[in-house]
Amino acid sequence: MPSRRLPQTAAALDLTGLTGPVSLREVNEFYRRTRVPVGRRWWSVAITIAVFLAAEAIFLKVMMPAFGLDSALSDAVYGGFLVFTGLYALLLGSIIWRNAARPARIFRTAEANHLTYSDRGPIGPRLPGSVMAGANAFVVTTDVLSGGPPDNDLPRFTAATLAPQVAGTRRRHGIAAIALDRQTPHIVLENRRARVLQTTGRRFRSQQKLSLEGDFDRTFTLYCPLGYETDALYIFTPDLMALMIDLASDCEAELVDGWLVLYSGRPWRLSTPRGFTRLISLIDLVGRKMRSRTELYRDDHADAHTAIATPGRRLRARPSWGAVASTIVPAAFIALGLVSMVFERPFGELTLVAC
Repeated sequence: MPSRRLPQTAAALDLTGLTGPVSLREVNEFYRRTRVPVGRRWWSVAITIAVFLAAEAIFLKVMMPAFGLDSALSDAVYGGFLVFTGLYALLLGSIIWRNAARPARIFRTAEANHLTYSDRGPIGPRLPGSVMAGANAFVVTTDVLSGGPPDNDLPRFTAATLAPQVAGTRRRHGIAAIALDRQTPHIVLENRRARVLQTTGRRFRSQQKLSLEGDFDRTFTLYCPLGYETDALYIFTPDLMALMIDLASDCEAELVDGWLVLYSGRPWRLSTPRGFTRLISLIDLVGRKMRSRTELYRDDHADAHTAIATPGRRLRARPSWGAVASTIVPAAFIALGLVSMVFERPFGELTLVAC
């Protein structure tokens, strides 16, 4: 198994910005530099809550006579309400400031390491990968971190946390897209622990499944286009798979359109030194290893004018059971409705007549 010692780039990270207090000036500088909308700034949220609490206090003061309490009891009840409201306001204020200080800490840490950070990106960012193919499924993108040459020695990458809308709920996932020097076939390494691709409705035909050596099949399932089995084993060598087990045991990987896309079942934790280092280590070690495995790759199925032959560009997908059910059930109700309209009788009456 590979050593867990940090790579040189990750070991040289300046993480002092993630600890220590954050000044109001630093927060405002973060807002200005990243163009945070006024509605999401801490003082805007604080003013909105303060106005709401003040309105509640005024409303209660006006309604107190309607309760029929004597003057002393009325003053005691209203005083207790004000004390509770004040304590509640202090709690909300601490939460608001904590949420404002967190991205400011990550921002100054990213700048110290020649990286670019934004606390929120555009809806449905144009990142590669099967998960991002249905961009409408994504509501927000947070903690967008990117970097690469010439500012640092890392491979060119963009990492973010995604909040997809799946069956009416939100599940947050991490994504990291690392640029490669060569085009490769579409290869997917699914992870039984992460299941990001499956939870977003992506299924690949079982004929494209390729068995891995050793115990890697217990964690990962490898899919490659038919006819590209040798190419997949040339790229995903045992030492690369061991590195995935060591550093990315909760991640899935996808090679597509000249990118290595890593999916994490959990969001990236950039606000802690351990979480920040873990992401950079993942990009540095796994990204560099994948780049070295693909820098000399050539598709023998392609002609002189294309990098990858058409059969190798995309895996063949199959619909999930949820997609099938969501199509068949409405279609069945529509068919029953049409039958009832044609015969001018409810479906139940047709069944009785037939009997």
